Amino acid sequence: MTTTKVTTTRRRSTPPSKASTPAKARPVGGPRPRLSPRGHHHRYHHSLVTTKASPLDGLFGDGAEENLPDAEGYIDGSLGGFTITKVSFGSIALYTGSALLAYGFGAYFDFLPGTDFSAVMLIYGFPASLIGFALKYAQLDPVACRSKPEAIALRGTKATDIQNQIREDVTRYRYGDEQHLDFALERILKMGRYGGVPRKFIPRLFAIREEVRDGEYALTLEFEHKDGFPGSDWDKFLEKATSFFGPGIQDVELKATERGAELTLISDGSGSGITGGQKGDVLPPLMPGLAPREQ
Repeated sequence: MTTTKVTTTRRRSTPPSKASTPAKARPVGGPRPRLSPRGHHHRYHHSLVTTKASPLDGLFGDGAEENLPDAEGYIDGSLGGFTITKVSFGSIALYTGSALLAYGFGAYFDFLPGTDFSAVMLIYGFPASLIGFALKYAQLDPVACRSKPEAIALRGTKATDIQNQIREDVTRYRYGDEQHLDFALERILKMGRYGGVPRKFIPRLFAIREEVRDGEYALTLEFEHKDGFPGSDWDKFLEKATSFFGPGIQDVELKATERGAELTLISDGSGSGITGGQKGDVLPPLMPGLAPREQ
C-alpha cells in the first residue's frame, strides 16, 4: 500500500515537471515581447477602427460596447444612429438576386421544394443579381474614421458645414465616383490642367481623423500617394486648399507620412461657414445624373 502511494505521488507530480520546462525557456524567448510591447498593443487597438466587412455589420449593435478606444484614445467616429447611406445597396441586391437564382434553379429541377414558384424566383433573381453586380462594380467603400471623443462633442458647435459634409460623405457608400473627394482634389490640384497633377497621380484618401487643436475642431484627411506623385506638390496648393475648404478654416496643415501626407483642416471658431454660411461646390453628386450638391 505504501509503495503504491509513492508511485501515485510521482505520477501526479509529473505534470508540474513538464510545465516547468517552458518556464525555463522563458528567459530565452522572453526579451522578444519586451522589445515592442507598446507597438503590439497599438496595432491591436488600431484594428478596432476599421471599415466594416459587411454592409450590415454593427448597424444594429450596441455602440457603447463596440466603440472602444485604441491606444491613442481614438474611437470609431462613423458609428451612430442607423442611416440608409451606411448600407451597401450593391451587396443587398447581389446577395438577394444570387439567393433567388440558386433556389429558383434548385426548385426548377426538383432539388428543392417550391417548383410552382421557381419561375418567379428566376424572373426576379436574374435582374436583381445584374443590378447588384453593377452597383458593386461602381461602389466606393467608406473610409475609416478615427475620432477623439472630445472632437465629436464639437461637431455641432465648432465644425463648419464643409467639414461635417466631408466627414459624412467619405464614411458612407458612394456610387459612380473613382475616389473620395474626387471633385475637391480636381479643383485643388488642378487635375488635367497646366501646372496641375495628372489624374493617374492624384493621391487617394484612405482615412480621416477628428481631433481638437487649441480648443478648435480639426479634421485630418489621410492620403496615400501614388507612384509618380511628388510630395512637394502639396506645398504649392496649400493656399488653394485653405480658400477652397473655407470659410471658417483658419489653416490647413500639411504633414508627410510613410504612406503619403495628411491635410488637417482647422476651424477658426468664428462661426463662419456654420449652418447657413457661404457654401461652394465641394463634392460631386451621390449618383450619376443627380444635381450637384452645394456646401
